[in-house]
Amino acid sequence: MLNHSIFRKRTVLPLSVGLATVVTVSGCGGVQAGGSEDYPTREVGLVAPFSAGGSTDLTARALAESMEDPLGQSVVVENLPGANGGVGTQDALNREADGYSTLLASQSLYSVTPLFVEDATKTTLDDMEIVAPVSEEGYALVVNADSPHQDLKSLLAKDQIRYATSGVGSGAQFSSAGLFALAGANAVDVPFDGGAPAVTSVLGGHTDAVTAQIAEVMPRIKDGSLRPLAVFSEEREEMLSDVPTAKELGYDFTVVQRRWVAVPKDTPEAAVEALRTAVEEGKDSESFQDFTKTSYIAEWDVEPTEIRSIVEADTAKYEQLTEEFEIGKSK
Repeated sequence: MLNHSIFRKRTVLPLSVGLATVVTVSGCGGVQAGGSEDYPTREVGLVAPFSAGGSTDLTARALAESMEDPLGQSVVVENLPGANGGVGTQDALNREADGYSTLLASQSLYSVTPLFVEDATKTTLDDMEIVAPVSEEGYALVVNADSPHQDLKSLLAKDQIRYATSGVGSGAQFSSAGLFALAGANAVDVPFDGGAPAVTSVLGGHTDAVTAQIAEVMPRIKDGSLRPLAVFSEEREEMLSDVPTAKELGYDFTVVQRRWVAVPKDTPEAAVEALRTAVEEGKDSESFQDFTKTSYIAEWDVEPTEIRSIVEADTAKYEQLTEEFEIGKSK
């Protein structure tokens, strides 16, 4: 039976939170209509709704740099962290729809966080124009390299699993909670403020395991400090090809952090198309390709029109899982 103490009572946050992360680009100076034939005529802003140094921020900065040549203008990243991405997302989508304000959106804000946090987000997919897909990042369940647990089966057999979590309603937390619920394991979450301290707790032997974005744990996996037991993607991760998926191990449960560029609703179509071209050309650039290789963050290549249905399908699946197994609720 799961014992998710921090989920037993829904928490009300003042601003939106969610799995998906949205980056908003904000221009400065006077307003220039995004529908103008010479768009863009000035700096474009990109909002990253998480703190500097995290994977969302790093992705935003790599993307912004790669978009500058196609646009012929500077693209400036603005970090607006808070409420698991909700603060920056709401701010970005409430800006003027002129093509100079864009957002790097994250799926977790819409598919995961609302399952555990009441009024997690005041924005919906209806409040944005989806420009283009950017990246997807997998999660891995890891233990200390000195742990006696060589595989997932061994960990699940433990009398009680104390697992570190990086924040209420995060994709990483939901990955662990969902897996342990499906397995019927006696698991207790130990919350931390962010992924770094959660990983550190496992390295220090204070908790048994942690699920984190692969980019956060890959350096420690490579230096032999952490041992990966499973990944939560649909297929094995290229950089961890010897690590099975949870699905392979009998637990049909996948969680991936996906990001896309969005702009406020009613942004002129000419601006949307120009931004879409810039994102696609930017992703093909040498600098962005180098970034994906060194950061362990993969490109996400789907049609922009598919993004909404993908997010909604995952959201429905996660809602069913939380209801069936009462994740985060007293049994």
